[in-house]
This record gives sequence, C-alpha cells and structure tokens, in this order.
Amino acid sequence: MTNLERDLFSLISLVSNVTEAYSACLFLENKRRKVFQLTTYHSLSPHIISDASIKSAQGFMGWVLENNAPLSVNQFDKDTIVLGYYSRDEDLKSFMAAPLPSTMTKGALAVDSKKTWSFTNKSQKILAGFAQQFAFLIDGALIAAQVERRSINVNAFNGYLSSLRSCESEDQLLNAICLVPRELLPFNACFLVLKDEEAGVSRLIRTSGFGELFLEDISISDRSSVSGYVLNKGESLRLPDLKRRPLFCENESDFGARSVAAVPLIAGGETIGVLGFTNRQRGQFDPYALKRAEAIASPVADALIRIRAEKKWQRRKEYDSVTGGRNLAYLRFRLGEILKDADVRGRHVALLDIDPDDSETIYREFGASGIQDLANHMHSLLNPFTSGGDILARHEGARFFLLLLGSSIEHSEAVANHILQTINENPIDFGSKTISLTACVGATCFPDDAHTANDLFMASSKALEFARSLGIKKVCLKGGISSDVIA
Repeated sequence: MTNLERDLFSLISLVSNVTEAYSACLFLENKRRKVFQLTTYHSLSPHIISDASIKSAQGFMGWVLENNAPLSVNQFDKDTIVLGYYSRDEDLKSFMAAPLPSTMTKGALAVDSKKTWSFTNKSQKILAGFAQQFAFLIDGALIAAQVERRSINVNAFNGYLSSLRSCESEDQLLNAICLVPRELLPFNACFLVLKDEEAGVSRLIRTSGFGELFLEDISISDRSSVSGYVLNKGESLRLPDLKRRPLFCENESDFGARSVAAVPLIAGGETIGVLGFTNRQRGQFDPYALKRAEAIASPVADALIRIRAEKKWQRRKEYDSVTGGRNLAYLRFRLGEILKDADVRGRHVALLDIDPDDSETIYREFGASGIQDLANHMHSLLNPFTSGGDILARHEGARFFLLLLGSSIEHSEAVANHILQTINENPIDFGSKTISLTACVGATCFPDDAHTANDLFMASSKALEFARSLGIKKVCLKGGISSDVIA
C-alpha cells in the first residue's frame, strides 16, 4: 500500500464513522478505460465489489459524476445493485453523494445507510467538506506525480553518465549504454541500434531485458519497424500501444513488448542510431518519459562519437599513412608482450630488417612520391610472407621490419632469401619506365641473439648494416653469416 492509498483509506474510514454510514466509497476517473473506478472504501458489507467501475450517467453515482452535482436520497427503494458497487441487494434506505471539487481529475464521494432519513442537510455539508479534503489530497498527489514525471532522478542520471565516461573501449561502452537505471524510465527492456556506415546497413548491437538474443540474426527493416522509422525520420517515437508493429524487422519474435519509446542518437546533425525502451504493459511511456529518454540519448551519442574518434585515432597511431599497414609504433608496442609470451612457451621469434638497394636512385629521379610508390610496392610483396600473428611494419622510406613468430635462425634465413628473390623478380613501374629491384636483409632471432625488444631491433639493424657493407642482394644473420641470391 502506497502513502496515498493509506491516506485515502484513513480518510474514507473517518467519513464512514462520522456519517455513520453502512458503506463509504470514493470513485475516481480512469481516463484510459473511460470509466470511474472504485478507488477506496470502508464498508460493513462483505459484498462490496472491490474493483467496481461506473460509467458516466450510470445510476445515482453516474448522475452525480455526469452533472458534477450532489445527490441525497432518503427513501431509497431500489435494488442496491443499481449503485454499481454491491454484488447483491443490501436493503439500503438512504444514499448520499458529492462530487470532488478537484482541478486535476473527476470523482465522487458516496455514503449509504440501512436507515431511512439517515442523512440531513448537515450531513450533506459534512460530506461536501470531506469531498474537498479528498480533492486536496488527490490533487497534491497528482501534481507531485506530474512533477516527478517531468523531472529526472539526478543521482541516477549522474551515475549513468559516469558509467559512460569510464568506458575505455567501444565494447565496454556498448554494454554500458543499455544498462540505464530503472529510476530514469519505466522500462523492462532496452535496445541499441547503430548504423554501420561501411556496410551500409543498420544493426541491433546490444540489448538488456530481452533474454538471450542472437543479435547477428536480427536485421533492421527501414520501412516497417520502430527502429527503422526513428532512423529514417531522425525523430523520437512513442507508442503507448505497440500493437503488432515490429521493433526491428518483419516476422520477428514476440519480445513481449506492449509499449515503446525510441529516440534517435544524433551526432553532428546525423542520426547514427536508436536507443529504445519497451515495457510489457501498455501506456507506460508518457511525453515526459520520452523527454527523459531524449535527455539520456544525448550523452550516449556523445560517448559513441568520442570512443569512435579515439578508435580512429588509435588506428592512425597503429597504421602507416602510406601503406595502410601496421607502423613501427605498433610493432614496438606489441613486441615486448610477444617476447614475454614466447619466453613462457619456449618459442623463437625472428625479426627481419628489409631495405631496398635502389631507394636513393628512385628518390633522386622521382622524389618523395617515388619513395611512397616504392614503399607500397614493397608492402604488397612482403605482406604475403606474414601469417597468424606475424607483423609487417614500415620503418621509414621503403624500409620494413618483418616479425616472424615461431621462427628459428634457419627458418628466418630461408624466408629472407625468398624475400630477396621475390623482390628481384618483381620490378616496379614508374609510368613507362620499369626499374628492377634488389634489397638487403638483416635478421636476428630471440632468444638466441637478443633477449629484449630493444636488443632485437638493434641486432637486426646491425645485421642489415653488415649486409649492406657486403654489397647488394645480401642477407646477414646476427653473427655475420651472409649469402648471395642468384636472380
């Protein structure tokens, strides 16, 4: 029992005692059902219908409610069932009712008695006074409820914002988005739909409260679904009765949703997704709930843009701007972790430093753009030598590092020789001019020649310097072993 229910029952009990009524009843308007509902009562009868409802103009109570006027009957000679709140005749003799002077709703207060001429003019004034008290009590509760609907739970909202800000990865953020506090909205389930710009489709990314869903099996219907409408129109949608309209696509499973509020996620004037809330009951989202959902959506969109920008920036930090492959910073970042894992597993790791012999010639003739073309050409030739967790990263110009996991000195030498042969067999075209290429390779191996990431870089670079000192098309392993490759 809520505080309001308790207060109403206390007051109706007082009405019953003061007026010496057999029953005292309060009816209030139920706008959704378009009836007046028995809200609270005090009675000596076991035959009161606790969920009784009366239509306007139905019987004595209906007359009072329709005409908003009091009524007193002191020679009641009808079957009391006509009053609408008894399940059998109680042989009542008197009836009196007064409308509630409420500014927020409509209702009436009624009392009855088994005595004739039980209610006097004074009784009518007393009942009108009680009706006034009920109106004050109910109006206050409705105003408070209205204020609460319009406002947002600041503590819950701040906690939600903090959870979004604390996410360090996109996956963490996507999980956090659907964990909206229940204090903010009257929902049973939440869903997140995002546009995949690269694929040109929209996808259901995360849910909460729907149970186990196979998200990859759910595509978004742009025309017929709630999500599709919000995405296309870029405007919020509130459906107090969802009826048979799908949330995501035609022929979807019955998620048990009966009402929904869905709002667009907007960033930079563009709709990037939808945040939606559903309830298993109808009529659960009023306009104020939709406003709160929109207030939630704004920081969600900002958080998504932030994490995506950080992800793009991270990709820029990890990927080479010339070749689109990994850069040296990424290799340095990963190498320490790779060596630790190799040490635990007792595996070898080889690092090859590969540099074309023709870089200076190409730069003198074609400038910086020529070196970029050479770098892209080298990347296309070297990338097929990677597999699994191997890493190919451009160092500078057209020089590359190739990290081979599980590779011994012998294996790395064989790979280096194969690389030189591949480079020699694939000349580069500059317009109408074709230039044959050669290269030198320095190779070193963990843990045989180096025990740390820095040592591995230094050893492979020294091996490359030694290979260059021997001429073109040379492979040098740590320790000074070298070989020619016959074109």
